[in-house]
Amino acid sequence: MAVDERERALRVLSFALDVAMQMFRQGIETAVVVRTVRGLASAGGVEDLRISVGVRAIHLQYCGGGEEPLVLFGSVQANDARDIGRMGDWEALAVRAAAGTISPAEAERDAGILAQAGPTWPWYGSLLGGCLLAAMICLQANGTVLAAVVSAGLFVFANRAGWALSTVGIAEFFQVAAKASTVLAGAVSLLSLGVLTGHEAASLSAANLVLLLPILSLVSLVEDAVGDFPLMAAARIVTVLLLTGAIATGVMVVVSVANDLDILGEASRVHLAALPPALVPVTALVGALGNAILMGTPARWWLLACGAGVVTSLANWTGRSVLGLSAPVSIFLATTVLGVLAGAAARTLKVPTAAVTIPGLTGAVLPGPAMYLGLSQVFARVPGSGDAVAEAIVSTAAIGVGVVLGLQLAALRRPAAAMSGEPACLTDIGPSAAGGPPPPRRHRHSVTASAALSACRFRLSTRCGQSARESAVPPDELAQHRAGSAVHHGADALGGCEVQRGGETDRQHQRAHERPPDFG
Repeated sequence: MAVDERERALRVLSFALDVAMQMFRQGIETAVVVRTVRGLASAGGVEDLRISVGVRAIHLQYCGGGEEPLVLFGSVQANDARDIGRMGDWEALAVRAAAGTISPAEAERDAGILAQAGPTWPWYGSLLGGCLLAAMICLQANGTVLAAVVSAGLFVFANRAGWALSTVGIAEFFQVAAKASTVLAGAVSLLSLGVLTGHEAASLSAANLVLLLPILSLVSLVEDAVGDFPLMAAARIVTVLLLTGAIATGVMVVVSVANDLDILGEASRVHLAALPPALVPVTALVGALGNAILMGTPARWWLLACGAGVVTSLANWTGRSVLGLSAPVSIFLATTVLGVLAGAAARTLKVPTAAVTIPGLTGAVLPGPAMYLGLSQVFARVPGSGDAVAEAIVSTAAIGVGVVLGLQLAALRRPAAAMSGEPACLTDIGPSAAGGPPPPRRHRHSVTASAALSACRFRLSTRCGQSARESAVPPDELAQHRAGSAVHHGADALGGCEVQRGGETDRQHQRAHERPPDFG
């Protein structure tokens, strides 16, 4: 590999790795990140790139010319926090950079701006959205207006308690445990003072405890497991178990005291009736809006988020009330519908799938009552409490499985498009709020000389020292870059991912050339 070629490859891969790490940090799906890296590398003339996604790490290896390989490594940060606005921004930047609609200098500048940008909404705006969500989930558990108001206040109190612990470096496990203890202690205290009835205490506890569940990590876990990223899925399993154990620990601390006062037993035996049908879509709409704000969804996507919540709630209600299905099966079907809607919206409206799935599921199918009753009945030693715990666990797992299945079903039409000669391009990953129409599509085997030349000039560097060293692109080369360049061999670049795990090379990349790729 010549020195110039090696430097060019380093600049291209450094930028691609920097974008990938930022996308992981925002919670974007692993499969989407891998396709993005391959697309950016191909646009820069780096073919046959090997990508390995390990446990909280991503490796890029390029062996151009059969000489010493070029290897880059990035540490992946992933948690349950989401900022849907920033997710859309990074996906849009990746599309524009890979398609050549912006110059390398502009892409580099925009990446630096996004890396330093704050959240979409200020903290108090997100907190207000969380209050709205907690109140609506309380009403969905058939809580009263008083309980809904108290639930919102309890959410603020628990949230600030967790924030205070985070400022002094307390681990996330103890933050979640403290939040759970705060929620249940507040409910038990108000119950003992006679401010709330047992029914009201149960409904507001259900609302706030279920918001602590690592639902988004569970969805990502299923996505990685189904998408053939087992090491990343294994890491997410640890996160899910750890945070779920933190909730149980926090509840157990309060229960050990509350049982002696014989207070929690009253709330654990409360029957939480179903919400009246007329209020089902209303509460889901408001809850979806609240979570959209909490998760940093831009205002232009609020209507879509609310619609997703309403449709999912109606699907869940139909399964439970009309078809007589059990809660886990009904939730599975409802979230499958949600996943299909998210996939269709990503393809047609160019929005991240998270803009649909996250508000939709939190506004409609969270197993709040089952979560509360299961934990409280176990610690209050109520007979048959194991069934409630099992229902809560299975219902939570059904959310992730249903969403992923829906996304897979929504992507079934794309192989047919590939067979017809129209390649899927990087825009299919779901951007873009900005930047105009998508680039023109080309046949996978037809690459013009100007496009190939422009792709070779796509030399990018990064300002993030964590992914690669700082490098400069000569101004004369930047001036020659044209915004209308196309992605070189888009279908080949964005198809399967060649992933190395434990010394073995995954056969995804080989299968991508044998059959139409699946871009779900």
